[in-house]
Amino acid sequence: MSFLVEIVDGLARLLDAAEVATYRPDGVYETGETAITDTVMPDRPDRAVVLTAYDTANSQNVTDTTVFVQARTRAGPDPREVAALDDAVFDVLHNSGPFLFGTARVVLITRQSAAPLGADSAGRFERTSNYTVRAHRPHPRLE
Repeated sequence: MSFLVEIVDGLARLLDAAEVATYRPDGVYETGETAITDTVMPDRPDRAVVLTAYDTANSQNVTDTTVFVQARTRAGPDPREVAALDDAVFDVLHNSGPFLFGTARVVLITRQSAAPLGADSAGRFERTSNYTVRAHRPHPRLE
């Protein structure tokens, strides 16, 4: 796996282990489950957590790196449902670490911002939270 894939996969597995949602890398979910996916919001099930690594800031001479990850959540027609799901993600991820996800050494995860996104076309409310993941990225030319 690539570094960014390892980060997203590791975060998904953390959320699954904490029973916030269900992570299946093949992307097949049952009605009534809360899905965890990488980058793409599925049409079904209604409840979902989508993790997207969207930017990185790398050190010039060392393996220190910062990865930014969006956790986009969706639930039902009651906005309190998605707020509770977003809170559950926060409880697992914020101020957590260290972790080893494949070759990605994660030191600390912190939430930087959160905001409601309103309802999608099916009336399901969504939120977004943005996390900073401080990590060490293996590289043959860096210390």
